[in-house]
Amino acid sequence: MKLSDMKEQSFSRRTLTEWQEAAEIALKGKGIRSLHTKTYENIELKPLYTKEDLPGVDRVNAYIPNVQGKLERTPKWFIAQPVKRGSWEELTSAMKDALSRGQNCVSFQVGDLDLREGFHQFIKEVVEFETPVFSIEKKTALSIQRLMEIPELRDLKGVMGFDPINENRELFEDWLKVVKDVDEYLPYLKTIIINSAQYHNSGGSATQELAYGLSEGVAYIEALQRKGWTIEKIADKMHFHFAVGSHFFMEIAKIRAFKKLWQEVLSSYGLSEQAIAHSVSCSAETSQLNKSTLDAYVNMLRGGGEAFSAILAGVDYLLVAPFNEVSGEVNGFSERIARNTQLILGEEAHLDKVVDPGGGSFYVEWLSEEVGKLAWKEFQQVDGDGGILVCLKNGSIHEKINRVRASRIHDLATRKNSMIGTNIYSNLEETVQTPTSNSVDERLSLPFERLRERTHKLTSKPVAGLIGLGKLKTHKPRVDFVKGFLATGGIHANQSKECFSKEDVLQFVEETRYPYYVVCGTEEEYQDKLPMLIESIHHIDSTIVIDAAGKISDEHEWVRIGLNGSIYNKQNILEKVNELLIIWEEGIDNDKA
Repeated sequence: MKLSDMKEQSFSRRTLTEWQEAAEIALKGKGIRSLHTKTYENIELKPLYTKEDLPGVDRVNAYIPNVQGKLERTPKWFIAQPVKRGSWEELTSAMKDALSRGQNCVSFQVGDLDLREGFHQFIKEVVEFETPVFSIEKKTALSIQRLMEIPELRDLKGVMGFDPINENRELFEDWLKVVKDVDEYLPYLKTIIINSAQYHNSGGSATQELAYGLSEGVAYIEALQRKGWTIEKIADKMHFHFAVGSHFFMEIAKIRAFKKLWQEVLSSYGLSEQAIAHSVSCSAETSQLNKSTLDAYVNMLRGGGEAFSAILAGVDYLLVAPFNEVSGEVNGFSERIARNTQLILGEEAHLDKVVDPGGGSFYVEWLSEEVGKLAWKEFQQVDGDGGILVCLKNGSIHEKINRVRASRIHDLATRKNSMIGTNIYSNLEETVQTPTSNSVDERLSLPFERLRERTHKLTSKPVAGLIGLGKLKTHKPRVDFVKGFLATGGIHANQSKECFSKEDVLQFVEETRYPYYVVCGTEEEYQDKLPMLIESIHHIDSTIVIDAAGKISDEHEWVRIGLNGSIYNKQNILEKVNELLIIWEEGIDNDKA
């Protein structure tokens, strides 16, 4: 077909029923419901959405704000990549370099630097009035009082503060005093920070992060109103910070829903519509939860997708973590890639040219509504239980988050979800990097990283023997599966040639003498040969551990005759590999004894 003909090609309109009928044929009788998925927010997603799914006022509970609608924001966002160095001179140079290479926001962390030496000079050299400042790290935020000593900075704009509710609740009242003092000298800085990224990075769902962020916002409003602040002043000083995870549309929906819900909260406190329109300020950072030290370059792809969703959702400031941040090996290259991720999304994907591109999408509008309703329900629950401070103190919030986190880890362990390079497609040749950060590490990949660390502590690499029964084409799928399964724990595999007889198997065992073997074959071959092979292998060495590939029936009977167990799809990798590593670890202990 010619290009001109293709341009003139038209397609007849199809109904949802016709699509469902065609899909069911392709699914070979499984039914459309087999394509539905349940999220950690307890939202059931369908494979297709139509205009009938658009949330309408008549279908929205009267007690729940409607989050549908166009969200106003200028297309441009601020690239707020934080810069950290070991001296004021290095920090000044690095910050200037970042600004010269496309960063449009002064974002820095003072770390262990002495604020009495070099801080004033650093600020004077890097701050320009058209460039806002952004920092929500605790120690950097506490340096804000030194900014008050520089009269030239009175018109400084941006975000600078930290969230004592999340980091240290004992500093809550002290920080509110700082906020009041700073307001007199730096009236255009937003200093009341609600950092709900902490809830996400602890494992929470999108609705939990949103609900607890809203609850914090209310806690600040109530506290400052008791100190005589007006709602106009409070709203103008507030800034929300989120983390964006790998569920692309869920993260878009979360931030879109936040904007509408927070407007509802401000309206309930009597803030005018005109003031509300200028009082919603938010930023986002790429998730820490799903980053891994294993195959760290994949973190670039994760961060890129997360940045994409945050921009589409309409954040004002965005931080993309360097791909090797979790291993503590951030360098100039990884900082440049992180910064350029945002530049590419703006300059080449033209995301700085559009406002709320998800607006009007059947799926995005529906999902934003669902996220908003569930978050509002959880927000009301927290309020009814005494508020965020009470719920954090009694541990109920962390208990809820930990349940979601446990589900996430279980889904990775059983490969319901994939983390490339961590629980699937693991690279056995890479060097495992141990994170150097002293902060609490709650990343989902951590249990897998610990397995790999145990492997690297062994004096020699662990190798499993894979016994392939019969023709290669009959046992290769199971051999490949077992290789990938074992690789997640750093266990290498040596595959036998085609084994057609007991003698072939025993020859492979005699030549290799591994402490662990996995027999790979069909169910029929297991019934015919496996009992005899177990007995024969144990005759060579009774300490050899033998598993079978695939989920076998009557496993207790097989264990009775000497089989250790099996390796199969949807098995808990963490539990199984943990058991297997003990084989090599105990072997070392025995050797030392």
